[in-house]
Parts: sequence; C-alpha cells; structure tokens
Amino acid sequence: MRFRALIGTAAAVLAGGVVGCGGADAPAARSVEDDTLVIALPSQPDNLNPIASDNLYEGNLKFFNGLLRYAKDLTPEPDLAASLPTRSADGRRVTVKLRDDVTFHDGTKLTADDVAFTYNAILDKDAASPLATLLDSLDEARAVDATTVEFKLNRTDPAFFDKLQVGIVPAHALAGQDIKTAAFNRRPIGTGPYVLKEFQPGGRIVMEANPRYFRGAPKIKRVVYTAVPDENARVALLEKGTIDAAGIVPKLAGRARENGNYNVLEVRTADARVAALPTRDPVLRDPAVRRALSLAIDRERLVQGALDGVGEPAYGPIMQGHWAYDPAGEVAYDPAEAERRLDAAGYPRRGGGTRLSFTFMYPAADSVRKDIALGVASDLAKVGVEVKLEGLSFDVIAKRQDRGATEFGYGTPYDPDLELYSLLHSKFATGDDDAFTNYPRTRNRSIDAALDTERSTLDEGVRKQAFADLQAEHARDASWLWLVRLRHVVAISKRVNGVDPQVEPHAHGFSRGTSWNLEDWTLGPAR
Repeated sequence: MRFRALIGTAAAVLAGGVVGCGGADAPAARSVEDDTLVIALPSQPDNLNPIASDNLYEGNLKFFNGLLRYAKDLTPEPDLAASLPTRSADGRRVTVKLRDDVTFHDGTKLTADDVAFTYNAILDKDAASPLATLLDSLDEARAVDATTVEFKLNRTDPAFFDKLQVGIVPAHALAGQDIKTAAFNRRPIGTGPYVLKEFQPGGRIVMEANPRYFRGAPKIKRVVYTAVPDENARVALLEKGTIDAAGIVPKLAGRARENGNYNVLEVRTADARVAALPTRDPVLRDPAVRRALSLAIDRERLVQGALDGVGEPAYGPIMQGHWAYDPAGEVAYDPAEAERRLDAAGYPRRGGGTRLSFTFMYPAADSVRKDIALGVASDLAKVGVEVKLEGLSFDVIAKRQDRGATEFGYGTPYDPDLELYSLLHSKFATGDDDAFTNYPRTRNRSIDAALDTERSTLDEGVRKQAFADLQAEHARDASWLWLVRLRHVVAISKRVNGVDPQVEPHAHGFSRGTSWNLEDWTLGPAR
C-alpha cells in the first residue's frame, strides 16, 4: 500500500505485530558474547532497491544513504550532502552540494551523476517506481558538476527536503537495465554503513560492516535480520536468547519484561489505526452517519483495552505535538449525541425502525488490529449499530473497496504533505492506480483547498493554518475515523548499547525509528 506511512525501521517493523516460528528459517542458538546482532522481523522484503520500493525509505536498510537524513529530533541534516540544500527564490530549483569523500561498496566514487540517475530513474515511467507519485513535483535532476546536483521542480514543494532521503544507487550498476527485474534488486550496492552478504527473500538478510564507510566503520560487525512472522514465536526466541531484538505486541510485553536479559522500550510513534468509511457504501456514504459513528467510539477505552495502555487516542491525521497539529480536529466521546444523530439519520436506537449495519474489515494476521476492531464493534453496539467483523487479506479487501469499512495503519511524524495529499485529495479518489490512496474516495472541496494551499507555499504560518482548516473539515467529513496511536514495543538485549529511538512512523522498512542510528550501536557482554 503506497505511502501508508512513510519511513521504516528495523525495530519499528519489529514492533509491528508478529505471529509461529519460521521452522528452518528460525535463528539457531548462539553465544550472546559473539559480535553478531540478530533482529527478528515479522517479514522481509523481496526487493532491496530503493527505486523499486513502495515507500520513500523502505529500500534504505543500512546499505544506502540519502542526500539528507533525519537527526534524532527529526530535523533534516546532511547525509551524502555536504550541507543543507539551497532553494531559488521561487522555490522551484533546489541545489545540493555533495561530500567528496564517499565511495560505493564496490569502491567507485559517488558523483552527482549517481544522484541524478537515481531520481530520474524514479520518474521514468518504464521503471514503474512506486515513488513516482510522491515525486510529482520533480521534473528533472541534473548533475551540474561532479559534486553539484540541481533539482528542477514544476511547483513550489515545501516537503521536498523530506524527499531527498531516497537511497542513492550507482548509475554504473543500473544504467540501461530494466529496474523492475535488475539483479541489483537482490544484490544492492550502496554507500551505507553495511554491505550485503546474504539475502534470502522472505527468510533472512545478513550484512557486514563497511570498512570504508565515510563516517567510520560501524562498531557491530555483523547484523542478521531474520523473518519470524509469529508474535508468540518471537517472544519465545527472546526467552531462549537466540535473538537480540524483536518487536512485541503490547499484550506479550510482560513476558519480555520478566526476562532480565532485555530492555523493553515503548517508542512514541505517529503510527495510527484508522477506520476508512467508503463514501460509495449505501450506508456509510452519509456524512451525518459517519460523524455519529465517530462520536460513539471511546478512544481512551480502545487504548486501554486493545493496546494494554501502550498508546494514545488518535483524533486526526496529524499527531499531537507536531507543529501542524490543531485540536480543532478532535472528536469527543459522546454516545448520547451519537444516538441523537443516528436517530435523525433514520437509524433509531429504540422504537423499531431500520438498524444501522455494516461490515468492518481488518487484516486477518494482525492481532492488534483485530482487538481494535472488536473494541470499535463493542462501542458501536452500545448505540444500536451492528458491526460485522471480517478478517481478510488486503488483496481481498481491495476488491471490496466501496462496501464496508476497513481498518488501516497510517501516520508520519515528518511533513504531513508526504502522506495526506494522496490520502485525502479528491484527485486520488478513483482508485484506478492504487486502491489504497484515498481509499474511501473522499471528495471534499474544503479538504482539497486546504491541501492545495499548504503545498503551494514555503510560509510555515500559512501552511499551519491550512492544516488546521484541513483537520477541522476532516473531522466533519468523517470518511476516515482516526482511532488510536500505538507506541511500538521493542525488546532489545541489554548487551546492546547506544539505542536512542526517534519518534517513529507507521513503518514498512528497516532504517528508521529505533534503529535509525544502528551504525553507532555497540555490543557489550551479557548483563
């Protein structure tokens, strides 16, 4: 699902919820004194090429660097760039100067041609890069000289610096090839702190420290990511000491805390669970009904019940504490008002009449989403609404886009435009290209106007007001009901030092959040 929360992380994906050991793929017992870090993930990618990734940062792992990266406080800072980019007066030309001390894993020197190739390949229709929609503001990237890149934009793009974190690939390794099928996709060459040594799609990834890394070789010499889809199996592996880190669903966190060999972190995130209410559904198309449903959901209770208290209520598409957040978008829990509005809409709670009924779908393998769906159904039953729950695959869900509600995960702590434009703007309401952009087919002129305003200026004050207008109208439209924001629960061996988590997104990759500074971690003796 494209951009459903930008940016991924070893431990953020670790924290995403897991399920039964992979049998032969399970990590073998090993000494906790060795120099290998073993991380269990719920799944593994089948493509390691950033250009072919379905998420801005998903392809990064630790094999690649972008021009910029996020510091601990999420402010952009130079990575492959020698300094922060400069913009022209109209904002339509962005210039980046590169470091001159960077080489790829094969020893070739990074140049501006590699940067231009990476971004132009994303724009190439034949490459079918999932990032092309996100880079809609970019017309062309060109190498001015060996260490200078210029990006020509077709509009002012206040979020463009966030888009300069795509992993840069070497032009000589991909030029003239079909990006969709290139061998590079499974044998990547980057500039990053780690070099790929083994890749078993769906199984494991083994990487070793890059001795020529321009910031100095990582302290941990070998890192293994292993796919362990079952949430109970991951905890069992922690208990056996065969892995160093894993994500845990909140209800299993107690088992890890009882094991004195691990620190259990609760990492703050923008990662929300959201109910999409299709505007073409015969029942849910009525905004009055959708607003009533939102009033009937006790978000505080959902956090305590479905998340064991490990999270916060979510009231809108921008997380609390973000510079663009505005409380005007918050929806109070008011079941009495919900009943009154449902009665006015023709669905009386008492005295007979038509009963409001709809299906609520969620991904079957995700126990946390199931618990959230059960909590929503329980709340709505109290105001006379029948919710029929169905656990399905996303392939099936996509075919039923206009019938019944669906629970999704979204949320970014970065620039809101990265996610919200394709999620909410009516130009993405057809579902022709990707069912998961603007899934409810929201068509709201006020939301469109707010989004068009916020992305047309570099003035943060104007943008902040546009996002405030968006949040207020988004709550009135109620085609998306934001429910809860998770805190990702991650167990990490006490022999691991240097862990210092960032605020995380809804993640589908391996280089953000908890493990954003993996190259700075060290391994000590077991405690």
